[in-house]
Amino acid sequence: MLSQSVLLHGINDDAETLGALMRALVECRIKPYYLHHADLASGTAHLRTSIVEGQGLMRALHGRYSGLCQPQYVLDIPGGHGKSPIGPTYLSADGSQITDFKGARHVYPPSDPR
Repeated sequence: MLSQSVLLHGINDDAETLGALMRALVECRIKPYYLHHADLASGTAHLRTSIVEGQGLMRALHGRYSGLCQPQYVLDIPGGHGKSPIGPTYLSADGSQITDFKGARHVYPPSDPR
């Protein structure tokens, strides 16, 4: 079984709450599949986070929870254009740096690969 959840401001928009939800789903043998960025539906603006906040939340989850607890953060593109992953990007465009879950950048490959 798979789970699709919506990121909602003031409800599940912190790493501890969202992580607990994802872990509880896994304990019930439900795979967290999608975490949807909230749609632009009329009257719901107070429930939406920014995409940047959502990406930061996903980065925090990657540093704290097992891969089984990681949903894919997606945006359902308005106009029927489908879902697109919008999770955080960790690798620089040229592939020379990688960012860890805390936001620190590291040269890749390192000059001393020990």
